[in-house]
Amino acid sequence: MSKYSKFLIILLVFLLAGCNRPQSQPKQIPTNTSISPLESSTATVSPPETIILQTVTPKPETSKTDPPPVEPTVDITQALQGDLVPLLPAGADLTLHKIDMVNGLTGWAIGVADSETEHVLRTSDGGYTWQDVTPPQPQGEYTTYVYTGFANENTAWVNYIGSNLIWSTHDGGITWGVVPVEFSTMGGAMFSVFYEDHAWLFQFLDAGMQKVYTASYRTTDGGDSWTKLLDPYEDISIQGFDKTGAMFANPINGWLTRDFRGVLPQVHLNITQDGGKTWETLDIPPPPSRPDIFDQSACGLYYPNLTSPLQGSVFLVCSDYELDQITKSQFYYKTVDDGFNWDIYDAPQGYVYHINAEVLYTISDYIYRSEDGGQSWDPVKSVYWEGQFSFIDRDTAWAVAYDREDDEYALVKTTDGCNSFSIIEPELITSTASR
Repeated sequence: MSKYSKFLIILLVFLLAGCNRPQSQPKQIPTNTSISPLESSTATVSPPETIILQTVTPKPETSKTDPPPVEPTVDITQALQGDLVPLLPAGADLTLHKIDMVNGLTGWAIGVADSETEHVLRTSDGGYTWQDVTPPQPQGEYTTYVYTGFANENTAWVNYIGSNLIWSTHDGGITWGVVPVEFSTMGGAMFSVFYEDHAWLFQFLDAGMQKVYTASYRTTDGGDSWTKLLDPYEDISIQGFDKTGAMFANPINGWLTRDFRGVLPQVHLNITQDGGKTWETLDIPPPPSRPDIFDQSACGLYYPNLTSPLQGSVFLVCSDYELDQITKSQFYYKTVDDGFNWDIYDAPQGYVYHINAEVLYTISDYIYRSEDGGQSWDPVKSVYWEGQFSFIDRDTAWAVAYDREDDEYALVKTTDGCNSFSIIEPELITSTASR
């Protein structure tokens, strides 16, 4: 039987099983929420396959006594052929698309300059100057967008769209190692980082008929090797719908969220207790303020925040379509017993940022802040731009601001909890990356 035929049979079994599987309903503890108005505008998987690092810049010998490396499934010599994504020269006109600050001085960013190809950047002075530390990725037909996972000021992982290469650095991008994996990322990718040694990559390969075919890999040695956990030809647990986030409390316990687009009559959370090899489903109850929302709206789960194997939170985001208008509703779910019971709060709509257990932000055209763990929300400011934020504490954050009307990006910073912002003009300086 061909691999493709096997895949179709598995999908048929999955669809039949999904129509008949009984779903359990968790208990819930409804809690009222106060939002102040803003005055201004288990699947069986094959044995894991481990693929070992191929270093671009040689590393010193170590005293590890690991077993002999497994040969990669892809010829690294062929994989690295062709012209490489060039490092941007000092002084190039830089536009940032995404920022991730580690502390008040050091951080990472994704940006462009002379083409649409995104580059990996690093700052050591709070975002004023940046070096291009892009790995030596071969340019291809689809090599434009880059997906990243940042663990700290030195450790990062990178995967380009259209590529089957996972890059890793442990010296702030000066040198990179590379691992070729079986599949090429075609529909995007998502990293989930637990620690500098532990990370997961979800590759989105293709989509159609509510399926988002996904392969996943895990590293436990900082990216020197990656173990394939889920193969779209064999897994049936998480192949459907958009994956919106993943977070792990430790190397074993993790959550995965998805958007079900209103296709399923129930929204559920995916939970793993074996490091991502298998995923179970946990049905999520509707919010007390909208008990019929799953029948009337297109809903999904976003922004997983897992602080222990039993304690965590997610946001339910629902869209209502009426004529040409889309109205979004958002609800904050918290559990301390692995989802058996939930505290559920109404929340303002917007991108969510967890600062600590008590302080959260939701950010859209309106910025709200909660300082009581999501039970109530206070308005902070209205803005005319969309922002991708990176907070290092309650008051200090950087944001890539996008002006929809002018189609322009700007880097801004706040030091007073989003009450005011100052513009930073990012400057591209000479790279110290080794090529």
